[in-house]
Amino acid sequence: MSDSEGPSGATATIAAFTVALSHSDLPHQVIHEAKRALVDHLAVSLAGSGEPAAERLRRVARRVAPSEQATIIGSAQRTSAPFAALLNAYSSHALDFDDTYNPSRTTIHGSSCVWPVVFALGELTGLSGRQALESFVVGFETGARVACAAGPDHYEIGWHVTGTAGHVAAAAAAAKALGLSVAATTSALGCGATQAAGLKELYGSDGKALHPAKAAMDGVVSGLLAEEGFSAGSTSLEGPRGLLQVMSSSPDDTLLVADLGSAWHLPQNGYKLYPSGSLTHPTVDALLRLRERFDLVPSQVDAIVVKVHEYAATVTGNPSPTSGTEARFSLAHCAAVAVLRGRLGVDDFDAAVVNDPTVADLRAKIQLSIDGSLSKRAAKVAVTLTSGRTLEESVLDNRGTPDNPVSDDDLGRKFLDVAQARLGEAAASAVLDTCWRIDEVDDLADLVTATAVGAP
Repeated sequence: MSDSEGPSGATATIAAFTVALSHSDLPHQVIHEAKRALVDHLAVSLAGSGEPAAERLRRVARRVAPSEQATIIGSAQRTSAPFAALLNAYSSHALDFDDTYNPSRTTIHGSSCVWPVVFALGELTGLSGRQALESFVVGFETGARVACAAGPDHYEIGWHVTGTAGHVAAAAAAAKALGLSVAATTSALGCGATQAAGLKELYGSDGKALHPAKAAMDGVVSGLLAEEGFSAGSTSLEGPRGLLQVMSSSPDDTLLVADLGSAWHLPQNGYKLYPSGSLTHPTVDALLRLRERFDLVPSQVDAIVVKVHEYAATVTGNPSPTSGTEARFSLAHCAAVAVLRGRLGVDDFDAAVVNDPTVADLRAKIQLSIDGSLSKRAAKVAVTLTSGRTLEESVLDNRGTPDNPVSDDDLGRKFLDVAQARLGEAAASAVLDTCWRIDEVDDLADLVTATAVGAP
């Protein structure tokens, strides 16, 4: 397939968009949001790199990919480009602390699938900061469009959107980073699409973060295969047996390319202030407000009724988690900790907290119900005290969502809270400064290598 004579369907149209996009085409808001995503992504990658499951992956990489091609964030160990993408993507999602694109039709963690691809290929081939931004934006926008086109049924069936749409996002980013032609980019998208996977059944286990990890790894491989002339069809997304038709009972193909290049999804990205599933955040916000307003005493709580969107009730309905990975998707646990501690941080998912009898007792007092009038970003909470008094609070858009955004300073603090402990104060500040001016950087590898830390 030549660039001038190839098919004109949705997959090929996205490929043409990928090839043509340049930094000068990007609105300032999109560029700035990409920088915000970069700051947040490095924060959560450094935080997640210390997780036991991340170390297990590093041990595997030592055995099978002892290469020096690319940096593993949070470690002095290096590995091959595909494995670096795998490991860095895993760390970024391990704590469920990463950014979340969460419109009405879908939810996808875009950065975890895309930035690790850009980092790995940036070190392998040499990318400037501007080229890195182009590659990230192309990947994020592609993933968001595939996710929206797949629609709610795709998620309800049992697919984890970050794993499925994330594969296509990663392939698009790889194609852009490698400077592929339209024909080769179309094949890269096909390679990504045919590897799309990720089961919701794995929520609450180490396997969940493997979804963006494999998306990133497979994205790198898809781009490299396409660069070598590997073919993968031309209608992998919209075809009668393509990703959308196979993985969704009611896809909307038009959303793949509607207003492509003029309507941008990235400015609607959201950022987390709590290291838990995003659907728990409205409830946590509401309870923290009540705690502050009424000087709430946990021992005086008799019952808590939480009303949320159906998605939230389904995904976060585990009342008795037994591990940190389960607790991150337990609205009861997140709510109990918020009431007891007045916060929700990384260490609130340690085994000691999850198994704390005081936390378990309060979890048992929390009743979860569905309210069809609420969006995924909303919650209504009623706390009944032992005195009989009821305290109520509603959140329509939790903090960090597009209608209630966190500031650049908030994201900077989130990064420094993690990075200063891992990199040292001076190095962390330097990395943060580089993120905000990434479009002035000649070699992306300078940023990536600055995140290496510790002994292999």
